[in-house]
Order: sequence, then structure tokens, then C-alpha cells
Amino acid sequence: MEQWATREEINAARERLEAGHPGWRRPAAYGVGVHRDGRTLFGLTNVGTSPLPAIVLAIECGHTSGTATHELTPARLTAAVDALAPAEACTELRHPNLVEWRRLLADVEERGGHLVAVFVGDLADDPVDPHDRAFRAAFA
Repeated sequence: MEQWATREEINAARERLEAGHPGWRRPAAYGVGVHRDGRTLFGLTNVGTSPLPAIVLAIECGHTSGTATHELTPARLTAAVDALAPAEACTELRHPNLVEWRRLLADVEERGGHLVAVFVGDLADDPVDPHDRAFRAAFA
């Protein structure tokens, strides 16, 4: 299995993934949450940070640019975790998205609900749906 043990290797992996995803534009913000009992909750929001997890998640969702929400199956989020896991070899960095995505997978397995990914292309964009509104409220 590939391992990215340095910041340089992580940046090279991100550049390779971004170059291989036609139409990709980094979002201003993104995150994964769980929709349950009529509410969508987010434990981690990425605003202007973490471009490697953003492209990994976008590839799994089929997202390229702009503001959108995507329902995720546990299998798709697991695939994103697997694709991002080589970054854990870089011990000088924290990996909060991996921690959060694994937590969400366990939570949905135990308590049910639906996973949702939100990408905000520009913070000035209007929210596209209730998931997006909940996501923005989580970092406002």
C-alpha cells in the first residue's frame, strides 16, 4: 500500500489527484455529516483548509466544482477513508478528517442515518438545500 510519509509526498499525491479529476476546483468549505431524525449534524467543518481530503471526498462523490450536496453510502465513505489513509504515514500532521470520517461510519452503523457530503464553492453562494444550511450553521 502506498504511504505518504512527508508533507512533500502528501502534496504530490494531492496534485496528482487534482490533476486527474477534470473540472476540479477546490471548495471554499466542505464536510461530511449525518442526517438523522430530520436534522443534519456536522462534527468537523473544513473552511479554507485540508485540500487533500477535499479532492479524495470529491472523487468518491463525483463532485467537481461549485456548491452541492451529495448523499454518501457507508461504502463510498469507506472508500474515501481508504484513499486518504496513506497520509497517516506522515506523523508530523494531524488527520482530523480521517478521525471524523471513521467516527461517522461507526455512528451510522450503530445508530442509523444517512451520510451527506457538502461542498461550498464560494462562501457567498446561496445554500442549495437544508444539508448545506446545516453545514454553514456549523461553522458560522
